[in-house]
Amino acid sequence: MSRSKAAFAGHSRESHAATPAAAPDLLHVDARLGLDPENVQTLLELSFLGREAAKDLDRVLAGVTPEADWNLDLFAEDLFVRELIHDCFELRVEGLRYPVNEEFLFQVFSAPPTDIEAIRFRQEILRELAADETLLRRAERLYVEVSKLLAMFKTPDHAQRLDIHSYRLDVFRQAKGIIDRMAEGFAGATSGLHRLAETGKQMRRTRAYRRMSDLLDYEQHQSRLRVSVQIGGDGEIKDLRILDIRDNEENPHYLPHWRRLWHRFRAFFYGYKVSKKVILHRLLGEMFVDVAPSLVPLVQILGHLEVYLTAHGFARRMGEEGLDMCLADLGEGKTLRLEQLFNPLLLATEEPPQPCSLAYSQDQQITLVTGPNSGGKTRLLQSLGLIQVLGQSGMYVPAAAAELPLVHGLFVSLVETEDAHQGEGRLGREMMRIRRLFTTMGTPSLVILDELCSGTNPKEGIEIFDLVLRLLERLDTQAVISTHFLDYAQRLHDERPVRGMEFLQVEVAPDLSSTYQFIPGVAETSLAAETAQRLGVTFEELAELIDQRKGHDVAETLPDFPATLPRPETATAG
Repeated sequence: MSRSKAAFAGHSRESHAATPAAAPDLLHVDARLGLDPENVQTLLELSFLGREAAKDLDRVLAGVTPEADWNLDLFAEDLFVRELIHDCFELRVEGLRYPVNEEFLFQVFSAPPTDIEAIRFRQEILRELAADETLLRRAERLYVEVSKLLAMFKTPDHAQRLDIHSYRLDVFRQAKGIIDRMAEGFAGATSGLHRLAETGKQMRRTRAYRRMSDLLDYEQHQSRLRVSVQIGGDGEIKDLRILDIRDNEENPHYLPHWRRLWHRFRAFFYGYKVSKKVILHRLLGEMFVDVAPSLVPLVQILGHLEVYLTAHGFARRMGEEGLDMCLADLGEGKTLRLEQLFNPLLLATEEPPQPCSLAYSQDQQITLVTGPNSGGKTRLLQSLGLIQVLGQSGMYVPAAAAELPLVHGLFVSLVETEDAHQGEGRLGREMMRIRRLFTTMGTPSLVILDELCSGTNPKEGIEIFDLVLRLLERLDTQAVISTHFLDYAQRLHDERPVRGMEFLQVEVAPDLSSTYQFIPGVAETSLAAETAQRLGVTFEELAELIDQRKGHDVAETLPDFPATLPRPETATAG
């Protein structure tokens, strides 16, 4: 760092007595600043001096870890939360797509609040944005302007090579415009968006804001010149007279001409070579030290606006696909009721989502799902996990209507991952995930298990399955489990040894294809033979392919012969 930069940085450290503006928190009932203010302020100051800080500022926001009751390691990977954010949560303003901090969105959605008031706080913001088009446009414009300001900090080099002082004045203009936009554009908001107005008004009352406004006013309006212009018949100026010149004497930065000359003469007399640029550089640097604390919360504002604007864009995009979304009704003791539930991850596949509806009874605790392979069981379980994550995060959920229980944890096991270094086989890994389930989950929580005990023989698998069901009953939590142990599932259906059990099966069409709907009961068959035939895995078809291949290979090994053989020579008598 050069001496000038070091001196400026040292001056800024001494000026940290200035407190940051109130945190415009749009995610929590109790407003908080999730960022490290001193770290962010240092990055802004160094960027103002010319250091590129794009990765640093993005990393600061992505590194914000919300307080969480949920352990993201127990569900995020199996639900493909990152993929959902990447594929569905885009941000477009006036046709332009803006890059979002996907890691920050992942942190938010991986830590759903368990406080119902926090969930409703977020839902009210989304409702107001959906109901008030003007307010939505103001939120989008605020996001764009904050993005522009932070972009100036992230990559300041190109501007500084042209005119460093103009660049720094542009930073002040952009910052002032954002503060004014916050104070004036959200004053009438009834949801948590009103915090933007409160923060903007508080910033306006600070000495730093007044100094910044006076400087920009003086830079824009140093003097007022009144002229008289005479134009001839040919349209050209024939005469121009200056009638009056008035300096902006009311501005605190105004100095009379004689004082300006006196300061320059005095500096020259004492042997100092002080140019206007040096003075302006020092003035802008000292002023930024005062202003920087007010800019720290803008980094958080950008991330919080991304949460709501991408959620709004998600719902809008699903509407264009003919799929309805809603804000879920959550609460302690509520049952699961879903209308037209769909899996948004299917939008990236060739098969479009097939919405279905589910309704749990009041005492329903464990749901067993059976049906054919490729019938939609895994996608259903994935949908249930995603709707709980999004719903409890206060976001739109992929359903036309949704009532969800408020849970304090989520355990999802859908994807069987292989690791070259793992020491256990499939059964051992099954035991490990079962142990992890019951040593980590509390009450109330939601457990989602796909193909439980599929890694061992049916007899031992059923014994383990029975153990899991009895422990789930003791844990007193909601669970959704899929299985291909159909005889065992039918016995559970008939005998009901575990309280609160319900059974869903994939609805099958007359042609034995799946309708991707779910009805009460236990499936009679997994339709393995039909699935094999549909996918071309039959003995006859594969045997024919093998024979064709063998014949082709034999033909390739034979020597080449001419189409017709020459006639042998005939022997003659001597």
